[in-house]
Amino acid sequence: MHFFKADYIFPVSSLPIKNGVVQTNDSEEIINFFNEEDGLSIETSQIQCFKGIIIPGFINAHCHLELSHLHHQLPEHTGLVGFIKQLQKVRAQDIESIEEAAIHWQQKMHNSGIVAVGDICNGTNALKAKQKALLNYHNFIELFSFSPQKAKESLQYGQNVLAQFNQIKDKINTKLFTSSISPHAPYSTSHELIKLIANLSNQKYLPLFIHNQESAAEADMYLDAKGNFMDMLHSFGINTEHWKKFPEGAMRTIANLLNKETKMLWVHNTFTSEQEIEDILQIIPNSYFCLCPNANLYIENSLPNFDIFKLHSNKICLGTDSLASNHDLSVLNEMKTIQQNSSISFNTLLKWATINGAKALGFEKQLGSIEKGKSPGLNLVTFTTNDFVINQHTTILKLV
Repeated sequence: MHFFKADYIFPVSSLPIKNGVVQTNDSEEIINFFNEEDGLSIETSQIQCFKGIIIPGFINAHCHLELSHLHHQLPEHTGLVGFIKQLQKVRAQDIESIEEAAIHWQQKMHNSGIVAVGDICNGTNALKAKQKALLNYHNFIELFSFSPQKAKESLQYGQNVLAQFNQIKDKINTKLFTSSISPHAPYSTSHELIKLIANLSNQKYLPLFIHNQESAAEADMYLDAKGNFMDMLHSFGINTEHWKKFPEGAMRTIANLLNKETKMLWVHNTFTSEQEIEDILQIIPNSYFCLCPNANLYIENSLPNFDIFKLHSNKICLGTDSLASNHDLSVLNEMKTIQQNSSISFNTLLKWATINGAKALGFEKQLGSIEKGKSPGLNLVTFTTNDFVINQHTTILKLV
């Protein structure tokens, strides 16, 4: 048995415990947690004592581990269209470099207190890293195809990739490892392909994701059938003759292509309105909204209006996006950026960084909160003030 004591325990699923102690077994499962005074029969020498607060492990609900080799290779503030064009130029590198970078940054995520990842996969380049079983994963097999005529071909490619992920699942059975096919974004995936994905019977209870409203150009494309995304598609030689105006906008249009019971993870939401959030929750009640603020700053130099997400706080989670669009893969640093640019409390941010992400990925029975029978990982957060406000000096130490 192992005992960890801190100034406070924040279980997330229940109220904070002052001078709290968490008890785990050798398999890192939570056996109990309690106030220090309730554990008088425990010898002091058995307890590891820390200054700070103990929280469950972080959930990185949106990442592209396979792009880790692009760290610091793309310029900042190019806008999303410029970013996509730059990405196409540098993405392809030798497989060994790609795999080594994925292994290296997976270890850094583990060290920074992350226990699970919603990882976007265009292929199998990160599988070598994942077989090391450091982290839990839901793999989103991401599909692109703007041409309606190529929807079935794109889906077949995704099913082939999915089969390779499923083949290695038993080799990493010490961790959670699930996979589903998902569309990339409203500007890159035909509605025909999205409907095919939505109706796949073998992933009815698995989460889907889509990049959403990361750029204002998405609204131009859907509302007016023009703008930077349309110009980008033409520059890539992609036929857009089938495209028309969609007066409901991208988010509502996509939601209406899905089944009502779909678990949907909307990622970025930089230009999403409060009314759109409310509408989406009516259309797809099991929706989650993932914020990746440091990537939004890196690419568009913009941030979401964090205050509009307060009313739907149980539906918000956090991600880091990729190292092509971020300086690191730290959930704590995403929390810092939100804290600096909003009045969101630490308690709320903690839920966004833990249990909400676990729910979005389908991992809430095992991860996301300190509860008996779970194995959520344990992190120690150290503040420089006594008011639980995250600042640049706030640190994280992985305990379990």
